Amino acid sequence: MRIFISLLFVLALGIGIGVGLKVLPSSGEGEMQTSSKSTERKIAYWAAPMDPNYRRDEPGQSPMGMDLVPVYEDELSGGASAPEGAIKIDPTYVHTLGIKTAEVTSREFGRSIRAFGKIAPSTRLEHAVDVRTKGWIVDLATDAVGDTVKKGDLLFTFYSPDLMTAQSDYLIGARVGNAEQRLRLFGMDEKSIAELKKQKKFLEKTPFYAPVDGTVTMLNVRKGAHVNEGGSVMMIQDFSKLWINVDVPIRDVQFLAIGTPAKVTVPETGDEYETVIDFIHPVNDPQNRTVMVRLILENPDGILKSDTYVDVDLKGDTQPRLTVPQEAVLYGGQGAYVMEDASEGYFRPVMVKTGITANGLTEIKTGLKPGQNIVTSGQFMLDAETNLKGGMEAMGHDHGG
Repeated sequence: MRIFISLLFVLALGIGIGVGLKVLPSSGEGEMQTSSKSTERKIAYWAAPMDPNYRRDEPGQSPMGMDLVPVYEDELSGGASAPEGAIKIDPTYVHTLGIKTAEVTSREFGRSIRAFGKIAPSTRLEHAVDVRTKGWIVDLATDAVGDTVKKGDLLFTFYSPDLMTAQSDYLIGARVGNAEQRLRLFGMDEKSIAELKKQKKFLEKTPFYAPVDGTVTMLNVRKGAHVNEGGSVMMIQDFSKLWINVDVPIRDVQFLAIGTPAKVTVPETGDEYETVIDFIHPVNDPQNRTVMVRLILENPDGILKSDTYVDVDLKGDTQPRLTVPQEAVLYGGQGAYVMEDASEGYFRPVMVKTGITANGLTEIKTGLKPGQNIVTSGQFMLDAETNLKGGMEAMGHDHGG
């Protein structure tokens, strides 16, 4: 029953709108001129706003207690100055319908390409700590995966006969080759060499220091362990910058380029980050039909964690486009169209060709020009009234009502 009553109300409102279509006085340079033009129009009859069949020859009220509205003779004949296919709405009904308009403008935006990504450590910030001659781990200052170190922190001390010989040659001033360079080749860093110079005697336990700030992500030795030449002791990862590897469908890669803006959202927390594309892999995944696209995120506080899945919104093919709000576009049997505000109370449907839709905007390729006003709210009722008046048929369009 409630649905039936609601339908009757909408039908009655539509009928009322039909009666409310009347040509308003044209604005002039002064009040006297406007009044003069208004008096030249002849009233055909007075009608009830909610019942167009209730007519009277003079003003009054309808059976529902509403003031009768005038219907002019020039309105019945279509009006000579009315735009083709347009209807005219009384300002009272414009407010009742909640009609809102917006200007057709040029905006810079692009395709919204959504994909899933996964946070990964940057291999460019991964540092391997190896020894270049065989020997033994004497002391292990950093002894667990997950330990955080700062550049210059002691990692371990190393006993190596070959390294002690190189130090001895350096101290006695051996002229065979570059003695200091030999120390570097054996893995001693500048801090260790400075200690050797200061003590002026070889270091039986050669210290190895952290080359960068970071976190120990791999540890292959224990205190007292023997390590062969070229052996990997540990791996230190800097997590202050992270990679996000995004799998983008092949069909969408054509719209992307290095520097394309991207928004990253962490589903679990809702945190959002802005970044750009850093790298597009030249080879696609033949099984998933995707291409890996890489983003870089700053992570100075370590909030973001590796192996976290994220949502990524890529703004591809960004360029200036003629746009209207997405909700302004209607669709029918003949395609897309909008309701244009033709000024002075006139509204008419305009067929358009649309492009991409993103961020609440729809691209208009043909049909409109910058500066035109289109209806963004209440256009459905206007569209229904236009069909009743045969506006679309007059333009040669029939969008199926």
